Amino acid sequence: MVRKTSTSSKVKKRKEAYKRQLKADSIPSDCVNFVNKDMPAIFSDVIKMKEQFDDYKIIKDVIKKLVSKVSRLDNERNRQLQIRNKKKIEATISNEKSILKRTRQIIWFKTKYQNVLFRKKENERAIKYFRDKYHNNNDFREKQKSRIKEHILVKYHKNTNFRVKNNARASRRILNKYHTNKTFRDKVKTQSNIHILNKYHTNKTFRDKVKKQSNIHILNKYHTNKAFRDEYKERMKTQFSEKYKSNKSIRLRTIERTLNWYRNNNTSERKNLRRLYNHSRRVMKKYTIIQSHKYAAKHRNLYMDNLNRFRQIVREGPDYVCVSCQLALFRNQVVPFVEKKAKQMDL
Repeated sequence: MVRKTSTSSKVKKRKEAYKRQLKADSIPSDCVNFVNKDMPAIFSDVIKMKEQFDDYKIIKDVIKKLVSKVSRLDNERNRQLQIRNKKKIEATISNEKSILKRTRQIIWFKTKYQNVLFRKKENERAIKYFRDKYHNNNDFREKQKSRIKEHILVKYHKNTNFRVKNNARASRRILNKYHTNKTFRDKVKTQSNIHILNKYHTNKTFRDKVKKQSNIHILNKYHTNKAFRDEYKERMKTQFSEKYKSNKSIRLRTIERTLNWYRNNNTSERKNLRRLYNHSRRVMKKYTIIQSHKYAAKHRNLYMDNLNRFRQIVREGPDYVCVSCQLALFRNQVVPFVEKKAKQMDL
């Protein structure tokens, strides 16, 4: 954009241009001879008068131009105002005409709509037009969907009877579709699982509620169902054993928790367990002593029997002589010599 010049700057520029022109047209001083010595003074007065006259002329021209410009702007403003007023009047007249025409059309349509055939035909035409527009025009379809949805929401929140009726109808429809349509059933299950998982991870109140309900359900099932109880115990043992073997931190934490419980738990249950443990130790010790005593007594009896038997044998003395080596032997060390049997063995 260019900055607009003011009137004073324009006047100043014109004065400077006029002075430059006069200097260019003036006679130089070295051209004056001895005849016209007073000419420079007279010439300077004439120049001053001309400058004043030119200034007045310039100012007059500028004022005249400004007045003409202002008058032109004023005339243009008046003309635009007249055009606007004329357009307003025309718009008002056309609006009144259109209102009058629309009123006549409404009256005619109401009168004609009393006819059954016309009413039926008009309804069919409107339904067909609406259906075609709904299927062909995407903007109209989206607009209509949003309008119907908004209308139903407003009616749902304000009208209690409509809300109850709509809930019952929607419940029946969803239940029938859930039981008959496998794809819909799987989709509902997936969406429900995703929704519950997201709500479980984001909503602390819901998470605590689910944990509480799950614990109550598992406890009831644990106390009433023996198969579930045995399966649950086995599963918990397996999980804990795997974690205990694979995870060192869990193993150390378990050992530490057990030691702390053993040190700090001075309840009657612990005292009872300790008493039972000591009693079992005493019983085991006594049983071991009794068993060792029985074992010693049994072996002592065997030893005495063997000793008595040996004494009985030794009492007779080595009275028997071996046929081959001629040694004196006890009775249990020899067998009788039968000549017939010996011959048979040799054969």
